Amino acid sequence: MIAKDIPSLPMGDSPDLILVPATPSERIASIKLNSIAWKGPLDIDTYIERENHLLEQRLTCDGLTCWILVDRTEPEGTRTILSSCESYRKKALLAHDGKVDDVGTHGIGIPGKGYAKRMLEELSTKLDTWKMEKEARGRALFTILFSDIGKKFYAQFGWRPFVSSHLALPAAEGGGAGKTRELYAKDVESNVCNEVVLAKLRDQLQAASRKSTGAKVAIVPDYDHFVWHWAREEFFAEKKCSHRSPPVIKGAGNDDARVYCVWNRNFGEEPEDNVLYILRWVYDEPTTPEEEQKLVQAMAGILKRAQQEAHEWNLNTVEFWNPTPLLQKAVGVLDPDAQLVHREKSSISSLRWTGAEYGLGKDVEWFLNEKYTWC
Repeated sequence: MIAKDIPSLPMGDSPDLILVPATPSERIASIKLNSIAWKGPLDIDTYIERENHLLEQRLTCDGLTCWILVDRTEPEGTRTILSSCESYRKKALLAHDGKVDDVGTHGIGIPGKGYAKRMLEELSTKLDTWKMEKEARGRALFTILFSDIGKKFYAQFGWRPFVSSHLALPAAEGGGAGKTRELYAKDVESNVCNEVVLAKLRDQLQAASRKSTGAKVAIVPDYDHFVWHWAREEFFAEKKCSHRSPPVIKGAGNDDARVYCVWNRNFGEEPEDNVLYILRWVYDEPTTPEEEQKLVQAMAGILKRAQQEAHEWNLNTVEFWNPTPLLQKAVGVLDPDAQLVHREKSSISSLRWTGAEYGLGKDVEWFLNEKYTWC
């Protein structure tokens, strides 16, 4: 049963409430319950089909858990779902005192109303050890979520809001500039997810942890993340845009400047919700003013190609999260009036840190807080 369908409900502080993994049928019921918040322009049956499709992706097939808040006195199969959420096990990196460790963590997806407070109280402790048996410490030291109800609610349970900003450019005709080239899935795998790129990330975290106190963490930007995001857009395109070719162009890059970006297309209920999101940028920091100018111009050319892609798919804008100063300069080349938006309500990046209990300090810095980490 679903909470809204019954006349009386237990109190949120009832000792009989527990958070448990859903059975397959309960998972479908929770998807229906959350469909108002998450289904977008899809009907419920198609939305369920999409969620099952996403569950089969490598990022989630073994690491996704659907959690439900229920009354422990009700038998399995007839339990009333009072609230629900999903957690995604993710690979992460943790740097501290010049050492970088491979660790596990969880990303959390919560539409969250009703019994959300009780659910989060239960979830905050459950996820610390959930599916962490193979971790050196036997637990996760941090978890992440993206809040759509502002910065305060989740903070009371330990998920501290981090910088949540973005830049946007309108969709436009014109295509890329200079030596910009389109990236297909195999190009993303070889240019964005290769061992050299991941080794540079490790070096960056290691160097940062030597320069300042406090832990540094990052969600590993592996290929599976991008495949999961693409599975969402490809599913929608198949169902709603079957009259046109699939969305095979997955990003753009400039080999001379060694800068690449990965994107996906988001289709919402309203035209303004149709967005080409840049999931990840990869480039080397310039060491001279000349290198910086070359890189900024290459980025601007890539962004022009993204604007063209957005136009071709009837998307409203091109957006990317938490831009670096270099990326802000590149946007300025195309639109000097573009303003950096600091989000106060939607997609607030939040992180819960428990590393202080293990001698890793009370402060943590989140590297690569980019759209690819969203779940």
